Amino acid sequence: MNRYSENIAELLLLGRTELDDFNASRRSLEDSLATMTQLLDRESALLRTDEDRAQEAEERTRVRNMQTLFESIDLTTQRLMFLREQGQQDAAVDLFRTEIEERLDAELEDDISAAIADEEAEMLAMEERTSQLEQQLTYLVLGISFSALLVAILAGAWLTGALTRPIKALIVAARAIGDGDLSHRIDYDNQDEFFDLAEQLNTAATRLDEQRSELLRIQAGLETEVARRTGQLEEANSRLQRLDQMRMLFLADIGHELRTPLTVLRGEAEVALRGTRTIDDYRETLQLIGQLTQQMGSLIDDLLFLSRAEVGAVRFEMQPLALQDVLEIALTEARVLAGTNGLRLHADVPDLDCPVQGDALRLTQAFLIVLDNAVKYSDPGERIDIWLSCTPPEAVVRVRSVGPEIPASDLPFVFNRFYRGHQPGVRNTSGSGLGLPIARWIVDTHGGCVELTSAHRQTLVSIHLPLIA
Repeated sequence: MNRYSENIAELLLLGRTELDDFNASRRSLEDSLATMTQLLDRESALLRTDEDRAQEAEERTRVRNMQTLFESIDLTTQRLMFLREQGQQDAAVDLFRTEIEERLDAELEDDISAAIADEEAEMLAMEERTSQLEQQLTYLVLGISFSALLVAILAGAWLTGALTRPIKALIVAARAIGDGDLSHRIDYDNQDEFFDLAEQLNTAATRLDEQRSELLRIQAGLETEVARRTGQLEEANSRLQRLDQMRMLFLADIGHELRTPLTVLRGEAEVALRGTRTIDDYRETLQLIGQLTQQMGSLIDDLLFLSRAEVGAVRFEMQPLALQDVLEIALTEARVLAGTNGLRLHADVPDLDCPVQGDALRLTQAFLIVLDNAVKYSDPGERIDIWLSCTPPEAVVRVRSVGPEIPASDLPFVFNRFYRGHQPGVRNTSGSGLGLPIARWIVDTHGGCVELTSAHRQTLVSIHLPLIA
């Protein structure tokens, strides 16, 4: 349900036109509801009493409520898309919050809590039923014991000597069964009336023992099933909470990153509108506004890329590549960046057979991100070293730059979204804090890894990729 809600929010807020993920989430939700109905049908086959069937009917009602909630959300989604196409974005957002988000938090949570409560109630009812049966068994055994004692007293008046052994055996058996020892049996071989009575007691004890074993087995099975389903519900609830927290953090990050450039844009526009200014002043203001809008556009592109990557919407065209050729393409663009910033670029790319399975465009993007960071954070006039090594089973591309080192406390977080450490002596650089996370995701998708170390004013980034056997 939560994943379906997120896809609706993406369609509403981000304006996507690809509905594959939305339709896949919707089909997954329909399958989940169908699976719940099938499980209830299987459970109904095991029920024997009207009370159990009534409780099962309540569970079916909750499933129907969930189905109704899903159908209502489905209809609301059509209204949302209609409002959005009519340009009523705020109304669509309000409708999403009240009719989808808040209803999910309220009604679905109530259904989950009610399901857990019903399972616990079923367990308590079974325990009470078992206790009543044990009490009935005790009364039955006591009745049998009383009958045996009565027979023994009446017969003892005229068969005291001959009947002492069978009577004692019956007394012992009756007491044992009355104390709950249903495994006790009477050993009597004489073919007389006491033999039949002993057989009846043994048969009754055997049946009682079988019934108690069956009850204990059913009770144990119910306890296991209740524990399993309770664990599943708790896990689902925890997963929903984690996903909701990730969604809120993601929206907070977007708001935080867009607030600063928007504030600057508004300030520059307000300053430009005050008083009389020269053409050069207006040109400078417009250039700054253009740079800020370009930064915001790059930030939004990176956010959309990561968002599509998380849901598997980014497609890779994997094919055999010569890694040195891909690296040369990235170096060609990096040399332009280095020359603009007064840096030297020294590349050691040997003419070796270095085949990898990958997407040339995405690998070039990852290399450019690392090289661009090296250019941004290198001291003026320094040299950036790049070299490639191909030693089976992997190829390694290393980029070393000279400049302020990354503090050890920042190293564990450099691949986190929006993370930009505070390095003493680093000149102001533009960046969204999304480059390294994108580069690492691309390399991870190719089955490799990215490592970063920084010490003694040197920063080294190593990209490992598996070679084709």
